[in-house]
Amino acid sequence: MADILYTWKKDEYLNDAYAKEKIINDNKSSKLKSAIIRFLIISFILLLLGEVIYYAIILPYSSIAAINISGCSDLSSIEVKKLAGIESNTKWLSIDSSEISKKLVLCPGIASVTVEKKFPDKVAIKIVERKAVALAFTEVEGRTVPMEIDGYGVIFRIGSPIIQSNLPIITGLTFKNPREGMQVNEKLSQLFVQLDILQKKYPVLLNEISEIKIQPKKYGGYDLILYPVKSRLSVITNKFLTEESLQYMILILDVIKDINLEKNIIGIDLRGANAVYIKREAKNE
Repeated sequence: MADILYTWKKDEYLNDAYAKEKIINDNKSSKLKSAIIRFLIISFILLLLGEVIYYAIILPYSSIAAINISGCSDLSSIEVKKLAGIESNTKWLSIDSSEISKKLVLCPGIASVTVEKKFPDKVAIKIVERKAVALAFTEVEGRTVPMEIDGYGVIFRIGSPIIQSNLPIITGLTFKNPREGMQVNEKLSQLFVQLDILQKKYPVLLNEISEIKIQPKKYGGYDLILYPVKSRLSVITNKFLTEESLQYMILILDVIKDINLEKNIIGIDLRGANAVYIKREAKNE
């Protein structure tokens, strides 16, 4: 009986010892797992923090700006960077979008600029260049040179050796010391807006005109004298140069040619409701 009791007590003791040891081992295992998890979490946070610091502070501060310029045909990327004051080693963080825009629009050949900084090191510069809708001529140092004028009436280039051959020539303009960036008289701005529309939408019609003379009226305002490419006749019209007025002019010129009336007249007046022929003998009236 005593042996049985001893064996039972021994088994109970062993079971208790095993249970305690298991609890201790489980606690150790749990603590180890917790420590590993904490280590991984802290490591991840530190890594993430390091990435944030690198991309938010170190990279923008130390990276040279990667400049992407678009919209240029007359100006090269090198010229644009020079105008903007951007050097080859300019840092991204030092780029001032507003300041660059202000510098670039001072260039007579640039109509508008958009500068966009893209994290972490890119800068996109989008340029809209001025496009000539007409030519005028002026004298510079004793030489007659062309002036290119855009749809806003801005003289943006003077004396260029390369010009578009199909642009109408504007005569009757007067300038004192013309310079690039100068704008024509505000009263004439509508003419250049109309030329811009015609060039974009109806270039074939506009190509029928070789010269447009601005003729001031006695009591203010102005009329236009058009010189067609395919006719020796001049055409007087009001200041509204539209698709309809050009189509009407071409129609009248075709009729005059068909009935062989060209030899008897020197021009046509389209300012009224009906076309009026200007006879040759009326030239000096």
